[in-house]
Amino acid sequence: MRNTKSLALRATLATAAFAAVTSSAIAARADQSLAQVATSLGYTYSYLGPEDAVQLGRPGVTILVRPGERLFDVNDRTESMGGSAPKFVQDDLYVSAEFVARLRAIAARYPAAPSFSGEAMSHHAFNTDVAKVSGPITAFQVRQVPGTEKVNVSGKAPAADVPITLTLVGTFDTNVPDTILTRRQVFSGPDGRFDANVSVTPGNLRGALLTMVASSVPGVASASVRFQMIAPNDGLTIPFDVEERGVR
Repeated sequence: MRNTKSLALRATLATAAFAAVTSSAIAARADQSLAQVATSLGYTYSYLGPEDAVQLGRPGVTILVRPGERLFDVNDRTESMGGSAPKFVQDDLYVSAEFVARLRAIAARYPAAPSFSGEAMSHHAFNTDVAKVSGPITAFQVRQVPGTEKVNVSGKAPAADVPITLTLVGTFDTNVPDTILTRRQVFSGPDGRFDANVSVTPGNLRGALLTMVASSVPGVASASVRFQMIAPNDGLTIPFDVEERGVR
């Protein structure tokens, strides 16, 4: 019994020491909290569980940052950053001052114009209170839209005006890793609910397993649903497809 308590105590002390050393190392490198930087620069901040990455967004630009990697995505381009590689510490991603300067320069190229089209971004994107939101995404459902290769995705966030990133993941073979197919951002409405139609292309292969993941800011627990697509008009009898008797 004493040995068990001793081991538990050593493990607790080791964890505390590691956290202290890591925090000190972060401070010594003058790295900054990406969540705080995002708020100050007007980006949305969403954690993408399937990719273990952070997505930043402004009207016209989406940035994907991964821990331990100096390569990051800006829309459909891959760029490299200076300074230290991003590092996760206590549920937040810390980045170098050099990368913060890059984010500031990118924000200047994509100003938060008051008028633009598209539902992926809106004035909600710059609500600084979202960083304080916590709780799970609930009532998460995925339904195929009849006659299409799209699915309707709905759910409820723990608050209004919360950015929700919908990530579609495809599982095609036991010997092939899961593949990120599409990614889209929406916002919860006044009652916290969100609803969107999402295309599954290029994952519309019969028999493939698809997983839709809804993730958000760090304090919001993500939700996921695994499903299979059926033929767009499965179950219907189409007269055009029925052979005439004289042809048989």
